[in-house]
Amino acid sequence: MSARARVLAWLAGTPFDPLWIAKRSLRRELKRAAVHGLGRLLDIGCGVKPYRAMFPAVTSYLGIERPITLSKSTVVDVYADALGLPFRATTFDTVLCSEVLEHVPEPSRLFAEAVRVMKPGAVLILSTPQTWGLHEAPFDFYRFTRYGLEHLARAGGLEVVEIRATCGTFAMVGQRLASFFFYATGAYRFAPLNLLMRVPLALGQILAVALDELCGRRGDTLDNVMVARR
Repeated sequence: MSARARVLAWLAGTPFDPLWIAKRSLRRELKRAAVHGLGRLLDIGCGVKPYRAMFPAVTSYLGIERPITLSKSTVVDVYADALGLPFRATTFDTVLCSEVLEHVPEPSRLFAEAVRVMKPGAVLILSTPQTWGLHEAPFDFYRFTRYGLEHLARAGGLEVVEIRATCGTFAMVGQRLASFFFYATGAYRFAPLNLLMRVPLALGQILAVALDELCGRRGDTLDNVMVARR
């Protein structure tokens, strides 16, 4: 690993990461929701399984990805499409689906497949953006409010346990500005600018989070996290 790569790895997970607010707030709410996870767990769109450690109570953790995934993960268990899961009905006690739904052209079909493989009483833990920029184009189709998620869950036969916003308007705006100035300007491509720009962006993100907490995380959010039971 190069010196630059080591520095960037060290900065990951700190306010010097230009996506710190989004990652921090999503992890916080997923960790809170993870207490519902038990038994056999299916992670739809698992990537590198960043949330595996949040589920110590599960007995097995199976992750799936599409073959054309951008994650370049080496820990995928099964390559499959979320709209046609290769598992028998009533197989899993928990289904996790984080930051995937916006990339699915027919969200109701994903819910139908998730419900099909869930045992009676099983839970679905799902997160998806409400406010975020275009990404993984052209496979970026939707943004969801809590009411859209509630509608999809109930139409699929699930009982909504809770839906929580990951942050409020101040954090949302702070994150969108940080990611814009870092990525949209192309600064990240040049090593000196990459490191230099992280300082003011870190200060901006810290201020945004502080204001968001002070105001009770009200207003528009980056993501919503839903827990629903079959």
